[in-house]
Amino acid sequence: MNRKTSKKSLHFKVLTFIFIIVLITISALIIGVNCFEKRQEKNYPVDLVVLWVDSADKEWLAKKTAWQQQYSGLPLNAIDESRFRQNDELKYLLRSVEQNLPWIHKIFLVTDHQVPSWLKLNHPKLKLVSHEDIFPQDALPVFNSLAIEARLPYIPSLSEHFLYANDDMFVSTPLPKSYFFDENANPKLYVRFKKRTRTSNLWQVQIKKAHELVGKKYPLHFVITPSHNIQSYRKSYFLETIKEYSKEFHQTTYSKFRKPNDINRIIVDLTDRMKKRNTFISENNTSDLPPTCHWPFLLVSKNFDDLITYEPCLFCLNDFEGKSEKAIETTKSILKYLWPEKSSFEK
Repeated sequence: MNRKTSKKSLHFKVLTFIFIIVLITISALIIGVNCFEKRQEKNYPVDLVVLWVDSADKEWLAKKTAWQQQYSGLPLNAIDESRFRQNDELKYLLRSVEQNLPWIHKIFLVTDHQVPSWLKLNHPKLKLVSHEDIFPQDALPVFNSLAIEARLPYIPSLSEHFLYANDDMFVSTPLPKSYFFDENANPKLYVRFKKRTRTSNLWQVQIKKAHELVGKKYPLHFVITPSHNIQSYRKSYFLETIKEYSKEFHQTTYSKFRKPNDINRIIVDLTDRMKKRNTFISENNTSDLPPTCHWPFLLVSKNFDDLITYEPCLFCLNDFEGKSEKAIETTKSILKYLWPEKSSFEK
């Protein structure tokens, strides 16, 4: 090999070495940026929104009764005591959240100027929200939880990512943020897939209506029933869906008591699925669950033994029309047994 050929070979080796170094550097930068973005993504704040009402409040009850008398033919499901009754469930919900979801950023308690006597109002994680903060003035007062749910993204200072719960929903085991949001920080929903939507009660009528509305705009080829439990949302997606179905959301906002044509928030879940920005997980798919639970969620009405049988991650001790005093006392006993210690939210 002559000197000229040797120099060319050396030059080629140097360029190759430089190219490899540059390639490694770029790859490292890309990996570093991705890792940083993933860390940032995992660090996004998640709030919890809870609705609460106390039907034993005489002032509130007088207001409800007066407005109820102005309407005729209201469904029993819309006005029954079980829809407004509280059995101190909120106290135990907060205990379960503090124990099992310590990463929750803020808790927004939405009420009609009602406050539990035991609640520590100056807790740094707690924010009280009045209906006046989220409703147009001429829509008040409101006794319709669907109307209140339709206004969730209007809560002042609510984070982009939030969980929503009724006060009878509980977290029975430690759960990571990834249980509620996927790797893209979009909602994960645990659902039941059905062949068709039944319409034997008011809630099912509203679920069917939501499917029909979405089906008019998108190729919707499935029917779901959402878990009656804590669910995850993104505020911007929720607001976008409200804009898309503005007529239906406006009507529901001004619906003081539940009616068949009220919009159900499942329309947000369905629209997000059509736009490929959430994940549906069947209740029968337990492969991704934490090892401490064997069922994604559980709706308990009468058979309390199901809590032991299924060992759910989340459960709801649902109230219902005609619930006996014995069942109510059993509910209280179960909650006291599961979470006997006060949370920092209590005085």
